[in-house]
Parts: sequence; structure tokens; C-alpha cells
Amino acid sequence: MRVDVLLEPDQTPAQLVELAQLCERHGIHTMWMQNYLSWRDAFMALVPAAQATRRVRLGVCVVSPWEMHPIKMTNALLTLQEYSHGRAALVIGGGGEWIARLGIEPVKRVRAVREAVEIVRGGVSGKPLTYQGGMFKVWGYRPKFDAGGTPPLVYAGANQPQMLHAVVPAADGVMYSDMTRQRIAETLRLTQQALADKGRAVEGYRVSNIWAWHVKPDREAALREARRELLLRGLLEPWYLQSFLDEGDCALMEKHKPAFFKAYRDGTGDLTGVPQHIVDSCIANMTFTGTPADIAPRLAELTAFRDVGVNELCLRLHDDPADAIRLIGERLVPLLRT
Repeated sequence: MRVDVLLEPDQTPAQLVELAQLCERHGIHTMWMQNYLSWRDAFMALVPAAQATRRVRLGVCVVSPWEMHPIKMTNALLTLQEYSHGRAALVIGGGGEWIARLGIEPVKRVRAVREAVEIVRGGVSGKPLTYQGGMFKVWGYRPKFDAGGTPPLVYAGANQPQMLHAVVPAADGVMYSDMTRQRIAETLRLTQQALADKGRAVEGYRVSNIWAWHVKPDREAALREARRELLLRGLLEPWYLQSFLDEGDCALMEKHKPAFFKAYRDGTGDLTGVPQHIVDSCIANMTFTGTPADIAPRLAELTAFRDVGVNELCLRLHDDPADAIRLIGERLVPLLRT
């Protein structure tokens, strides 16, 4: 199982250079950059890192067809591919804050994402592309520059059955987000079935899962960060929570959801009023939280994903990403190689 990291978009291009070099030294396979509304353009921000490294892959996660036309995605991805000499990647999905913050009502979400993946993957193939879809149309797309090497990787950002069935076969890989250990086997089964239905081989297909990483020397600091960021774990949707909470606790979560919004927005991680057993269960089932001493004894929490077919574990980092990358490279990557 390869290890990736997913960075918050609050790093400057100069900081991204240092982090990418750290990833390269510490055996990280891909350094992904979040694509958020009020931050730097993720493709452009990664260009200096692409120029300063030689091995680590560099990816943008996640772009939707409502914020960027698939052909513009293709041009941006191929440009990053050229700068990185063949190490670029992109996740295309149907959600994200852009839709909510721009007041967009997605129409035919699944179809739009599938067509976007098909266009981008076709556009980076090196062959002329004409595409006549229901949502998007392209006539005679043929890049006038040579990105060189093999095509960049195009992932589908998908979690739910309908999106998995429609989009997975069109992509080079799939990236799940916060898929719990209780859900992962069924999600892998649906992924493999979608591939089989379209005659795609399971062997060699990239399967990634984003998983929150809150590991720090100070246990309370790790727990505070985990509590603060819990809102982002599947946005605490019932489908995720029902995999490890009973009906009564799910109802309590819905009642107390404003506390999770507040803890995230004010940055305190203060979940006063939320039953402690629910907070503890969410942290235990939707994150890897603790100190460096916990990594080896609790390794099974991460290898559980590998055991059912996840071949890329994407660890989502928050505060102090450089420290996290060093720790992952020194303490986790060697264990996953044995």
C-alpha cells in the first residue's frame, strides 16, 4: 500500500517546495494539494514543487466540472505534467465547497462527473479528442504542446454506489474520502463490480482512501486537532456515522452538529455538550489520532484498508505538515513495506 499525503491549501509555493522535497526523501508516493475556493490556484501553486523534485507525484484534489470546464482541467493537468516531467495527477468529483459557496445547483451530477473524467482522460491520452456528451461537447481537441511521457493520472472522487458504478470505469483510479473500516469492503466490492461491468481489469487499478492523520508528540494537541476537524470527516453524514454509531447516537450527533461547526470555525476543537462517548467513537472510527508511540501497536487500523484492496492510503494532514511527513516517513512507511 503506497502512502500519499493531502495538504491543506494554506501553504505558500515556497513551503510546498520544501514539503515536496520532504515527501521525496521520506518515501511518500504522491503529495496532493487541496483545491479550495478562497485559496491559491492549486495547479499553479504546485509548479515550483514540480521543478524542485524528481520522483514524488504531485496532484490536485478535488476539481468539479461546475467550477472548471473539463478541457480547462485537461490543459492545467497537462501543464503540470510538463513541469513535473510526468508526475501529475488530478481527482475529479461532484461535490466540494465550490458548489455550495457559489450557489450552484448541480444538474445530473453523476453524468457530469463521468463525462468530465472521460474528457480529461481522453484529452491527456495524446490522441485528438472529439466528444459528444449530454453535458459537455468538444470538437477536435489536440494540445499544441508536448507534455511528454506517459499520460497524467485521472482519479474519480467517488463514495456512493451510483457514482462508483458510473464513474469508476472511466478513470485511472478512484479516491474515496473518509471511508470507514466498516464500509470499505462493500465499497471495494462495488468498485470492482463497476470495473467488471465495463470490462476493466481490477489488477493495476488505483484505489485510494483519504484518512485523517492526527499524530503528535503531545496527545492532547493531537486530540484537539482531531476534534476541531471532525466536521470534515464525511461532513458527518449519517451514512458514515451509521457504520459505527447506533440509531440513538446518530440522532444525538444530528442534534449536536452545530457544536462541530463551531469547533471547526473557531479553531478551538471545543465540543462542549457533545456526549464524550460519541466524540471518542468518531475519533476512533474516522481518524488515526494519537502519539508516535501508538503507530506500531495500532497499525492494524491502517492495514485493514490494504487487506481489502486499498493500494494507496492518502493521509490528510492539518497543522505542522512538515513534522507529519517526517513522522510518516520514519515510522509508518517502513512498517507498511514489511
